[in-house]
Amino acid sequence: SAPAVSGVEGVGYYPNGRVQWEYLYQQGEIREARWYDESGRLSARTVFEGGQAGASEGYRADGTLEWRRRLLSDGHTEVTRFDEKRRPEARYQLKGDQPDGVSTFYHPNGNVRQTVLFRNGVLEGPARTFAEEGFLESEYSYKNGLLDGALRSYGADGRLLAEWRYLAGELQPD
Repeated sequence: SAPAVSGVEGVGYYPNGRVQWEYLYQQGEIREARWYDESGRLSARTVFEGGQAGASEGYRADGTLEWRRRLLSDGHTEVTRFDEKRRPEARYQLKGDQPDGVSTFYHPNGNVRQTVLFRNGVLEGPARTFAEEGFLESEYSYKNGLLDGALRSYGADGRLLAEWRYLAGELQPD
């Protein structure tokens, strides 16, 4: 059988001569693409499966992971953003370049801070906020990007503190 052929088959350079990007192939098929900053540090990489882009990662200048993208089976892209200590700050889904699906934001301690739902880039459906300690602070919903329905605020003990009603973004009188 023929030996496996691997290597770099595409390279771009900065004016200073450093590598800007490179495409790595194995047996004639692209396996990985890497991008570098002008000082030569890896800034992003994408791994390919069957010729299709799979997971991608982006890095800060200090080398820490800043974001990760992966293609989901339904065609959406899931993006996770990380803080400097590699803790998740946000996780959301995109359809094309528009938010579409659940978006989750995190407190520095890792607990969920907020969940919201997008449809084609517009807030739509239930949303919740949580205290850093993990208890539900508020719940509300959106319709066509506007607050619509009950907005409830809760105490640490789970007791309902207040409730307001919205219709198409307008606070309704009691």
